[in-house]
Amino acid sequence: MSKGTAGSFFGKAIAGVDLIPIFRQNKLKKHPDSFLKTCDLIIKKIAIAAPAGSVFQLNGADFLMPANAFELSYGMVDIKELIFKQDTPITITYIY
Repeated sequence: MSKGTAGSFFGKAIAGVDLIPIFRQNKLKKHPDSFLKTCDLIIKKIAIAAPAGSVFQLNGADFLMPANAFELSYGMVDIKELIFKQDTPITITYIY
């Protein structure tokens, strides 16, 4: 049995905009009968590709991209908020 459902996003993160609701809306457009109609999207695993030096927040905590990639293992943190501090080109894969 699987531990979750995969999702991805690529494009530009706009400074100050929480990406989690955008991910949820995108999933609901593709799958209108998803369980996400009645609950929040909580990310269990994430991998982010963005320029080194990019700054973002996960659940209110600031992170600096030391290189071009950042990853958290499955179940390490329940991610409910993801906000970049500046407009940033990104590629993100996640499990929820």
